[in-house]
Amino acid sequence: MNPSDIIRGFGRPVAYYPALAEHLGGVSATVLFCQMTYWMDKLTSELGVHKTSEEIQAETGLSYEEQLTARKKLKRLGVLVETHKRLEHRIYFKVNFERVDQVLTQVVDNKLNGQSPFREQGKDQSGNKDMPCSGTGESPVRGDGKAHFDPTEITTETTTENKNTSCPDASLSDAQLTKEAFLNRHPEAVVAHAGKRQWGSKEDLTCAQWMWSRIVKLYEKAAETDGELVRPKEPNWAAWSNEIRLMCAVDGRTHKQICEMFSRVQRDPFWCRNVMSPSKLREKWDDLVLRLPSPGAAQHQAGGRDINHISRPDNTVPPGFRG
Repeated sequence: MNPSDIIRGFGRPVAYYPALAEHLGGVSATVLFCQMTYWMDKLTSELGVHKTSEEIQAETGLSYEEQLTARKKLKRLGVLVETHKRLEHRIYFKVNFERVDQVLTQVVDNKLNGQSPFREQGKDQSGNKDMPCSGTGESPVRGDGKAHFDPTEITTETTTENKNTSCPDASLSDAQLTKEAFLNRHPEAVVAHAGKRQWGSKEDLTCAQWMWSRIVKLYEKAAETDGELVRPKEPNWAAWSNEIRLMCAVDGRTHKQICEMFSRVQRDPFWCRNVMSPSKLREKWDDLVLRLPSPGAAQHQAGGRDINHISRPDNTVPPGFRG
């Protein structure tokens, strides 16, 4: 048997777009994205395509841990939507092509030095292959230096900063990028930190302030039994509001859902101590959905009826029957 025949025995190869890897969060995320895109024209459900982790591993070679990381990155970008059918023990995946169009449009518009944003493989055009410039001076995906697209900035404006030949400092000060200029780009912002590119609307700030009020009440209650407990310092409202905004704009939550989830967190003795900020709430959201019961769930486990409620007996004798 020839070596080429042995290779064929491993199944068909998986193709992906290498140039997308830097914008989707790495090779694993891009491989998963391309595979999901392949299945989108073969859907049998409007929810998307159902795939187990074993099936995805067989198709892509990605381990379970690699799949989780890739899914998290794609969901944060908003290009992958997951629908959990817990009673069926199924997860449906669907590509958000409208969001994909926004991502690719942003990539094309953010040309560096008049060159295509899709770099030729193996060439370093920025002088720093580990930290490529996004045109704004930041590693575009929060918390991952390998990804190069910022979901918080969807704009086609050409700014003077884009003309620089090298990446500016990721933590630009207000003196370098005025707050007025930043607010002109985001007129709905009521709180902002231009240097860190953080901002939030009135609704985002209101939600953040409500969360903080619940945390303060928690400390005040605990202080009744522990007189040495110190009330925490007031948060950075721009950072908190920005996380709320991202949960809505990128993760698809509503302010009502965010408040309801945080209320569930506050009622749990473990999670109330471990989720005390919007960023932590966003990070742990999927775990919280699985671990914290929704309001009234215990009362509706048996066909929507409260199994602990006993109705009063009906002693009425129907007509025609003896009492």
